[in-house]
Amino acid sequence: MLRESRWVFVLGLLAAAVALGMYSRAGLFDFSSFDDPSYVSMNGQVLAKFSWASVKAAFSPHQVVYWSPLTTLSFMLDSQFYHKWAGGYHATNVLWHSANVAAFFALILALTKNRFAAVLAALLFAVHPAHVEAVAWISARKDVLSTFFGLSSILIYIRWTRRPGTALAVGLYCTYALSLMSKPMFVTLPGLLLLLDFWPLARLDAQPHEGPAPFWPDWRLVIVRIREKVLLLSMGVLITFLTLSVHPNTQDRLDPDLGLKIANAFASILKYLGLLIWPSHQALIYPFPDSVPLAQSLGGAALLLAVTGFCLWQARRRSYLLVGWLWFLCALVPVIMPPKVGLHVAIADRWSYVPFMGLYFALACLAAEFLDKIKRSAVRGMAAVALVLLPVIPLGLAQQRQLSTWETPLSAYEQALRYTKGNYLVLNNYGVHKAQAGDDAAAEKAYTEALEIFPDFGLCRLNLGALRLKQERRDEALELLWSAKGILEKEGQAYDAYRGLAMCLISMDKLDLAQDFYVLAIREQPKRHEAYEEWGVLARRLGDPRRAQQFFQQALEAKDFPASRLTLDDLKAAPSNP
Repeated sequence: MLRESRWVFVLGLLAAAVALGMYSRAGLFDFSSFDDPSYVSMNGQVLAKFSWASVKAAFSPHQVVYWSPLTTLSFMLDSQFYHKWAGGYHATNVLWHSANVAAFFALILALTKNRFAAVLAALLFAVHPAHVEAVAWISARKDVLSTFFGLSSILIYIRWTRRPGTALAVGLYCTYALSLMSKPMFVTLPGLLLLLDFWPLARLDAQPHEGPAPFWPDWRLVIVRIREKVLLLSMGVLITFLTLSVHPNTQDRLDPDLGLKIANAFASILKYLGLLIWPSHQALIYPFPDSVPLAQSLGGAALLLAVTGFCLWQARRRSYLLVGWLWFLCALVPVIMPPKVGLHVAIADRWSYVPFMGLYFALACLAAEFLDKIKRSAVRGMAAVALVLLPVIPLGLAQQRQLSTWETPLSAYEQALRYTKGNYLVLNNYGVHKAQAGDDAAAEKAYTEALEIFPDFGLCRLNLGALRLKQERRDEALELLWSAKGILEKEGQAYDAYRGLAMCLISMDKLDLAQDFYVLAIREQPKRHEAYEEWGVLARRLGDPRRAQQFFQQALEAKDFPASRLTLDDLKAAPSNP
């Protein structure tokens, strides 16, 4: 028995080590310019000294990021060690992914008692290219954190079903709460647990037994099992409602109606299964389509019905197929037709992180069943190695190629622009990078293309206005910045537009008018430092050093001031010209 336990431990450790090795070079990557500044690199709350006040602040709604207090606390802890070194944050993500691989291995082993199925499922999860985004993108920490505590909840639940107790019940609710506070992706946990009640836990049958589940469960027991999950369901609904209600507004070109969302949902089934079988043409953002081809939506619906029907037909002999397939569908529910809380996208690689576990589980059990039919141990051993290596090696090679696209923010944007159309948000961010690199022509081209797709894209108008100001085309800059202000004010995010207008007016020697916009900027974001600094420089230029010093002091006291901030003396010595 002890020797068996050691083997299980070694296999689980091996699967986690594979995940660690596959993502080890992510520690050399930089921050992404997509969300990472808001979550980490420019987030004063995260970069500040860890304190009780900062812990309380992590649970408060934030204007620019997703409400995920546990994820924020995780970043705050990282910042105490890594400060602004991106590699450290990447390393933490990789460690969480490795822990998820080990937990998934333990889950499959607990459900099937089959080491081969557990190893194969865990390795598929460890190396699949679809999960690169969830691991290599620092801002996706919420996905790996949520998954770890979600899997922990399921493992505790399995143990509780076999030996009920108060301590295990408390552990179940606590780990579920931690998962939801990282990201409410596991809001469907009660449904997943009900699937496991059907098989292999056999808690929906009046006469529990080993082997395949009965085709029809005992409906009285179904009601009992649902009732015992009411508290979990209530927790999920409550935290999901809280998360959605405080989610920041995101400018979006399209607000699809219900019909378009349903059509995209069916089409996305095809896309996710394509991503599972052979991932290619992956992108950071897949824009939501203006319309969905009828063939895609009908094809997705037909495939959904066909696979579900096949799994129901096989439910007596191969219950794992139905459970794995329904896990996939159930885990997709929170994201297959998401409400309007942010940018609408057709699909997302990171959203496959939990749903694909059900498919890995089903495929691994199917492979294990095939192995069991081989009588000769030598042949069975060679077949086991082949069944592991045949999918894992090509997927691992594809994973390494996809991981390379995350080496720099620019490489991730370039891949997205190669494989998607109408990607105005990526075009804008790409333009920002080109402008920072001094390639004004490429930046202008990217901004112009983005505005052709989405003329009312306030942030892009702001960036193009800043570029026009840099080119000393002041009248054009003023027009663009003014229009950006009007758009962004509706979302309460006009801070940078106010600053841009102030700087444009300063360049046109309209200094008094520029101060009015600094007033507006500070009124909107009193805890940000940039407007104080810039107004301080302007005050020096206007011959008011006392007021300038006051603004510099307020800049230093701003909560978002970077960790590597200047001293007050440095700010006082700042040049007078803006």
